[in-house]
Order: sequence, then C-alpha cells, then structure tokens
Amino acid sequence: MKRLFLTLLLLTVLTGCVKKPPSERINITMKKYEFVPAEVHVKRGQRVLLVVSAADTQHGFHVDAFGINEPVKKGQTAEVEFKSDQAGTFPMNCSIICGSRHDDMVGRIIVE
Repeated sequence: MKRLFLTLLLLTVLTGCVKKPPSERINITMKKYEFVPAEVHVKRGQRVLLVVSAADTQHGFHVDAFGINEPVKKGQTAEVEFKSDQAGTFPMNCSIICGSRHDDMVGRIIVE
C-alpha cells in the first residue's frame, strides 16, 4: 500500500513537471523587407511555436512584448516558443540591420 502511494505521488509530481507541447505551430519567413505572413493570429492563453526562417540574409526575429529576440541565419530556421498570455496587437520586427529599408520590416502578432 505504501509503495502504491509513493508510486502515485511520484507520477503526480512528474506529470506536473512535463512541459505541454505548443497548441499552435506557425511558420514565418523573413526576407527583405517583410514577414510572410505579415500578420499572425493566435488565441490568448495558447502555447505558440513560431518556426522562423530567413530567405535572403541574416535577420533578427524580435517581439518585445514576449521577450523574443532570436537571430535567424539565411537558409536556416529558428524555433521560438511563447505563451500568448496577454491580448492585443504586438509588433514583430527585424533586430539585425538587413538593408536600406530595414526600418520598414514590421509585422504583427495579434492575440485574441
């Protein structure tokens, strides 16, 4: 009986420590001077996995509201996971100067 109790207690503790997989997976491509898609919609409270790729040069994927600032090398992907715990519209931009129109490279994450 004591052994069964300890086993159940251990299972309860371990399942509480397991990280939930993201409920939403979204692909984003960065290229001069845009995000594709330019607008990403997610539901509030979801765990979101963004799979970000750079098509032409190195970029930096930055979303200040969620503490994201990830370099993305040309031809590679970066995976960024976050919890959409606040509703609103949040800018995503490039944090590595990528050319003359770098400042125009803006997209949005909309948490509904």
